[in-house]
Amino acid sequence: MKLRPSALTAIAVLSCTTAMFAQETVKENSTGKVFPATVTITQEGKSYSLALTGTAVRKKLIIKVYAIAHYMQDPPAGSAKDVFAGILTDGKAKQITMQFVREVGVDKIRTAYHDGFQDNAGKDEYAAITPFVDQFLGYFGSDVKEGDVFVLRWLPGGVVQAQVQGVEKPAITNSQFARVLWSIWLGEDAIVDREDLVSRCVK
Repeated sequence: MKLRPSALTAIAVLSCTTAMFAQETVKENSTGKVFPATVTITQEGKSYSLALTGTAVRKKLIIKVYAIAHYMQDPPAGSAKDVFAGILTDGKAKQITMQFVREVGVDKIRTAYHDGFQDNAGKDEYAAITPFVDQFLGYFGSDVKEGDVFVLRWLPGGVVQAQVQGVEKPAITNSQFARVLWSIWLGEDAIVDREDLVSRCVK
């Protein structure tokens, strides 16, 4: 059976659309979790378009805990050093998305974040951000189940937004706190392979 030109066009458009859709997600290979290639954030009437900079997996010894994706507005491109410096500087919108692949007790979640803040801040710096750290730790009130999602956003001006298991928490505004929080995954003592989180930016 011969297809009419209009039918052929429709098939071509459908194929193109399908291919474009397939390109809009990225899989973290270790866990199989899938993340969108771009996300959009709206804050106080302003929209930010963020591009995926990379994905990684958080492991405790050999146990996989969560897949993580990092996004940034107009992400820098260049050496790893330059990319990390750009990411850890206030001024552009950023987002971290975590998809859990196992259950984790709430006490372990709080301890992990607490240790992360201490490991990535000097003594005086940690003392300065302690009230914000305490507020942030209070956002985690129940055990994490497989499939739960955490979303963290760092917006211009040091505004940190947290969405925990689908619940939006009060924003914290402090650039120092935001940088230390981001350093947990993208600083020199990162708890994941931070190179993987910038693999789409490093040239």
